[in-house]
Amino acid sequence: MNVGIVGLGKMGLLHAGILNSIPDVKIKAVTEKESLIANYVRDSMPSVNVYDDYLNMIKSEELNLIYITTPISSHFPIAQDCIENKINFFIEKPLTKNLEESKKLCKKLKGTDLVHSVGYNRRFIDTFSEVKSLLDSKILGDISRIKSSMYVSNIFSKSKGWRSRKEVSGGGVLLDFGSHLVDLLLWYFGNIERVSGNIKSVYSNEVEDSAHMEMEFSNNIRGELDTSWSIRGYRIPEINLEIIGNNGSIKVNEDFIKIDLKKPDPQLTNSNTTIYKQSLNKGVIIDVGGPDYTKEDLHMIDCVKNKQQSMVNVFEASKTQSVIESMYDAAKGGTKKVEYFD
Repeated sequence: MNVGIVGLGKMGLLHAGILNSIPDVKIKAVTEKESLIANYVRDSMPSVNVYDDYLNMIKSEELNLIYITTPISSHFPIAQDCIENKINFFIEKPLTKNLEESKKLCKKLKGTDLVHSVGYNRRFIDTFSEVKSLLDSKILGDISRIKSSMYVSNIFSKSKGWRSRKEVSGGGVLLDFGSHLVDLLLWYFGNIERVSGNIKSVYSNEVEDSAHMEMEFSNNIRGELDTSWSIRGYRIPEINLEIIGNNGSIKVNEDFIKIDLKKPDPQLTNSNTTIYKQSLNKGVIIDVGGPDYTKEDLHMIDCVKNKQQSMVNVFEASKTQSVIESMYDAAKGGTKKVEYFD
């Protein structure tokens, strides 16, 4: 399988390292405008063709799949050109910088047999995928309340980087980190119907540095989402979820699942137990940045080979985009109904 990569920043290099380790997968070409990186690829990987324009790469190469790992503002035009040239594609999250662009991609993809995926890699983390199985088995009974958070210690001063420019980033921490939480919650519990809450800018003039949102799901579940990239004590991004039902609760992060049940369940030896990620990990062929990235890429390659749609495809990711857009509207005042589109 011949793969092209557009953008060799942190995520582009990460995916390239993983893809190069998958049997029958070949990085055939890359597009990178930064001359220092482009020249390094030419010198260290002479078998890889290097371009400074992705359209030239598309027209010159016979590619089965393209990875889009560029700044958010360029996601839409590159994905659109992949669709028009009938090339399967993977796009790093979030899908696009706004809902209107997401709608346009969905419209173009309808009726095609293209395989597409969006990089919500938390679905591939062992603890979060195990909780999905537990919830599907109704271990907690009827769910009533969810608490979710994602924090990291990144921004504590005024910045002029791409993160702080809304034209490039599309938004702040709510779009960047909050979208991971929204994706997991939609995967676990179905559509979010209404949202309310607020956002706050401390170090950024154009985008938010923190957000707190309340949510109502279609099945009467209520939840809250809290996220910030300006809280100390979080060296790397950390997600925590607490799920409460009439038969107990589950707390989960990337490291463990803590289960506290009122009535025992045949799946578990104890009603109160902690499952650590080490007991769930079955190993991967290469670990670059975390096994979830490898599982994500293996899933994408398998989907392309078998002509099956990805679990986290553009249509799924557009739902997350709808929720995030409604959250931004709600932050201006009042409760907002989430409008999904077919």
